[in-house]
Amino acid sequence: MLILHTHRPHHLALAIALAFGGIDMSHAQQTEPAVTETKPSPVKARKPAKPKPDAQNSARQPISDVLATTAVESITADNRQALPVPDPLPVDTMYDTNEPTASEGLSAALTSELPAELATNALDVSLESAATTDNARQVANSLETDKPGTTQTPKADANNAAINALLTSDTENAAIALEQLAGVSNANLATATLSSARPVSASMLSTMRELSDDASLLDRSATGHETNGRVWVQALGNSATLDDKLDDSALRQRTHGVVVGADWSLDSEWRVGLLGGKSQTRLDGVLLDGDLDSWHLGAYALRQSGPLALRLGATYSSHSGTTKRNVAFSRYSDRLKGSYNASSQQVFAELGYNLGSGAFQVEPFANLGHEHYQRDSYREKGGAAALKVDEQTQRNFNSIFGLRLAHRSDLENGMSLTPRMSAGWKHTYGDVSSHVRQFFLAGSESFYVEGIALDRNSLTLEAGLDLAVSKQHFLSVAYNGEKGSNSRDNSVMGQWRMSF
Repeated sequence: MLILHTHRPHHLALAIALAFGGIDMSHAQQTEPAVTETKPSPVKARKPAKPKPDAQNSARQPISDVLATTAVESITADNRQALPVPDPLPVDTMYDTNEPTASEGLSAALTSELPAELATNALDVSLESAATTDNARQVANSLETDKPGTTQTPKADANNAAINALLTSDTENAAIALEQLAGVSNANLATATLSSARPVSASMLSTMRELSDDASLLDRSATGHETNGRVWVQALGNSATLDDKLDDSALRQRTHGVVVGADWSLDSEWRVGLLGGKSQTRLDGVLLDGDLDSWHLGAYALRQSGPLALRLGATYSSHSGTTKRNVAFSRYSDRLKGSYNASSQQVFAELGYNLGSGAFQVEPFANLGHEHYQRDSYREKGGAAALKVDEQTQRNFNSIFGLRLAHRSDLENGMSLTPRMSAGWKHTYGDVSSHVRQFFLAGSESFYVEGIALDRNSLTLEAGLDLAVSKQHFLSVAYNGEKGSNSRDNSVMGQWRMSF
């Protein structure tokens, strides 16, 4: 059955356009199949919209032109839809350039510097794993939580600029930062101070050994005075190095000072004396500099009974010290200063027996000594890296077994020259470690750091030359040294003595 539709004029035009468009499209596919399949027209990000045709121009344009234009646009539209183009990779999502905050921890800082495929291993980095020494690990443990597998949260105040700079450092800078923040050299103050005070005891012992060489000083009738007194002045210089090659805590100290003493005879066997002195010490290290002012008091006694000599001595020293530390890593730097008071005591007893005769002396000896050091706690002044350093105490017994040689030569002009030398083996008993407890003033848990240990065994050396200018005046110069695996100590002393 035939159905009749009533068409309006524009419906008829549309039908004709579709019919001609299908013919043109079929013709285009037959003549250029390769172009449509292998060479699609390029896609532009945005094609500017074509301006709408003017009404009058549209009315004048032939229908055939309209049909051809419609066919071309249809082909182009089909090709564009068939070739979708993926979105470009956003550049700003490849790396996170934002700086991690202190709460994100060291691992977050390391992750932000690596590509995504390499960031997996960096997420497990912690402060403790970045530390390269035991002391650095002590600091790391005091700053981060003990929960494994989680982003570390600092136990200290996150607003601390030093700790914040540490937590946002890479692994290499974090290792340096932990070593500097530890303040390891603070634990070496005890050893360095005792080393600076030992020349005072050495000068006292040297004086008594010289008395043994000149037995006439024990005889009151030798100088015609009932007391047979003597005064002496001694200048001393000392240089010591503490270095165990394990970290950057190596410390050098240089000491210079003067000691004044006097002694007199009690009887034909006993002689006693007193001394006082002042010395200044300069501390130089990789991580610490400082100064030490010391005052010394001492007393000694000698009992000479034939070839047997007993020498006793004790010294007390008062020390006032200052320290300076430079902390510089990543974007943080600080200058820290400390001031403290300390005291030290040294006591010794030596027994020697002269096997020689006349001008030649061969004396084996045994020496037993005790050293004690006590330092008050102090607070560093400076920035966020400042530490509170707890008090420090160190005490040890030691023994020295050795042999001493001396030979007196009488000169033609009435003077005499006595070269002497000795060597001994020193052994230190008890705990030889040197440690101190500290914490950051800005807030943290306390931690212990270990300094350079005392030498368990060391070699002691002495070499001297005594010149008797007259019966009343004497000059002498001597070298004292101690060599161990962790320290080297060298002292030079010059003395003038006068008998009356």
